[in-house]
Amino acid sequence: MEALKPAGLLYSSGHLEEALSVVEALWDRLPTDKGAVPNAYLAVEYAVGLLVRLSRLPEARAWAERGFAFREKRHDLGEAEFLLAKVEYELGNLAEARRLLVAASEKSRGRVLRSEDPKYRALIRGVVEG
Repeated sequence: MEALKPAGLLYSSGHLEEALSVVEALWDRLPTDKGAVPNAYLAVEYAVGLLVRLSRLPEARAWAERGFAFREKRHDLGEAEFLLAKVEYELGNLAEARRLLVAASEKSRGRVLRSEDPKYRALIRGVVEG
């Protein structure tokens, strides 16, 4: 989504709050049926990533939950579950994170976990480092 490029540049230069403001403004400009907008889900991913980096985890959870509205349009390959699982993990809700990770992994046949932090695969296997 081209409109997210300014947020990406701000993120890259360490201006996380400003990047989040850009994402939120973009989100607010989208029509009510955001699921109908191609790639609007990327705004959810950006917001969650920024909020996690800013340690604003309850807000990150609320944004991650928005991702479920896109499941049908995105062919439901577990991305929404994975995004919420990452937030739940950071919140310390490991049982819920594990449940969501298992669902995401099953839906994607493991693809959603490729190239991701190994801590998520470890949680699925039941091996959690403190």
